[in-house]
Amino acid sequence: MHILARAAGGPSDRTTHPTLAVYWQGGAPPSVTPLRGDTRTEVVVVGGGMAGLSCADALAQRGVAVVLLEQEFCGAGASGRSSGFITPDSELELFDLLSNLGEARGLQLWDFACGGVERIRRTIERLGLGCDFQVQDSMFVARSARDYRKVIEPEHRSHSRHGRDSTLYGPEDLRSVLAAHGYHGGVRSGGTFGIDSYAYCRGLRDALERGGVRIHEGTAVLRITPEGVETSHGTVSANAVAVLSDRWLGALGLAPDAVYHVQTFLAVSRPLREEDLRAMFPDGRLMVWDSELVYKYFRAIGGGRLLVGASDLRRTYARQQTPFSPRVWRVMERYLARHFPSIAIPLEYFWPGQLGVSKDFLPVVGRASVSPRAWFAGAGAGLPWAAALGEYLADKITRGRDELDELLSPERSFPVGSRLQRVLGKPAAFALSHAAAKYLRR
Repeated sequence: MHILARAAGGPSDRTTHPTLAVYWQGGAPPSVTPLRGDTRTEVVVVGGGMAGLSCADALAQRGVAVVLLEQEFCGAGASGRSSGFITPDSELELFDLLSNLGEARGLQLWDFACGGVERIRRTIERLGLGCDFQVQDSMFVARSARDYRKVIEPEHRSHSRHGRDSTLYGPEDLRSVLAAHGYHGGVRSGGTFGIDSYAYCRGLRDALERGGVRIHEGTAVLRITPEGVETSHGTVSANAVAVLSDRWLGALGLAPDAVYHVQTFLAVSRPLREEDLRAMFPDGRLMVWDSELVYKYFRAIGGGRLLVGASDLRRTYARQQTPFSPRVWRVMERYLARHFPSIAIPLEYFWPGQLGVSKDFLPVVGRASVSPRAWFAGAGAGLPWAAALGEYLADKITRGRDELDELLSPERSFPVGSRLQRVLGKPAAFALSHAAAKYLRR
C-alpha cells in the first residue's frame, strides 16, 4: 500500500518498494542481558510487552522484588509493533460487550479496559515517558448506511445510556470533524490518546530496571515448575509466577485451545503537509476505525505522518506471519485514495503484527496446573486491555483479586468448542467463533 499522490487531477506518484520495517523500532535491536545461572526473587514475570511490564511495574510500586524475563527484547512483540491506539475499544465495542454479556458484566469489562487506559496515562505522567503522547478522540465510522443504523447508532445509545462520553455524527455532520469521503456517520468518544507503543515499552523497561527490577531479555522460558520457571541458561525460584506472554501462552501449555492469534498490517506515510493534516481533521486529530468486518484504521502520529492499519480475511487467521502482503498494501492505497482523494498520502513503512486473541475476543486468566502460585493472562487484544491484565495479575498475587476469574477463565464456553476445533483446525475455528461472537448480529 503505497503512495497516493492524488493532488487534484495530478498523476499518481507510486513507490513500489516500501521500507519493510517497524517504523517505531528503527535501527538495530537493543542489546540484551540474558539470564545466566540460577536466582531467586519474590515474583517472576514472564513477558516483556505491555502486560508483563505493567505487572512488573504494579508489583515494584508495592515493594515486591521482581525478575522479568523476555525471550527477545521488551517491546519486540505485538505491544511494540502496534498502532498505539489507547482506547477501551479493541475488537469489541461497548455495545458488543453489553449484548454478549449483559449490562452488569459488560460494563464491568468496559470499566476494566478503561482502567487500562488510565494506567498507561498515569505511567506516562509519573515517569515522564517520551512516547509521542497525543490526545486524540476516538471515532468509529460507518462504511454503509446499514452499519450506521445497526452498529454506530446502537454504540452511541450504549454510551449515552450509561453516562459515557459520546457524540453521534450523521453523514451530513461527520465531515465537520473528519473531512473524508464515503463514510455514513460515526460516533466519537473522548478520554483517549495515541502513543509510540515501542517507546513506551522501552521507557518503562528502563525505568523498572533503574528502580531495581531485574530484567533478563533474550531469555526464553522453557517451562513453569513448582518452584518457579526454567530457562535454557538457568532457573528463577519465586514465591509466585505471572505469565503474560499473550499469543505464546500455548508454548508453555497454558490455555492452548483458547488462545490463537490474528494478523494485521500497519503502514506509516511520509511526512505530510500540516495544512493537509488540518484539512483531514478540521476539529482536532482523531483515531479512526471503520465498521467493516476486517476493519481499517488510521491516525496522525509524530513527525506529521499518518499511520494506517488493514488486513484481509485470508491473512487475518494465517498460521504463519506474512512479512509483506502486496494485496493489503494496495487495499491501504485504495482506501486512502477513496476517502481523501485530494490529499497526497505517500506511504513509506510497512510491517505485520500478530496479537493474541481468544475465541470470543475477551482475555483469558487462569492458574497453571503445575503450581498454585503460577498465574497467567493473555489475549488482551488492545494495549489498554493488556495493561489492565498486568495490573490484575499483580493484584491477584499481592491482594487475592479474583472478581474476573470465572468470566475470563479459559475453560469458559466459546461459540466453537474444543472438540469441533480439533476437526476444523484453529484458523477456521477462531474465524467462525469470532463471527458468532460479534459479526452475525449485524
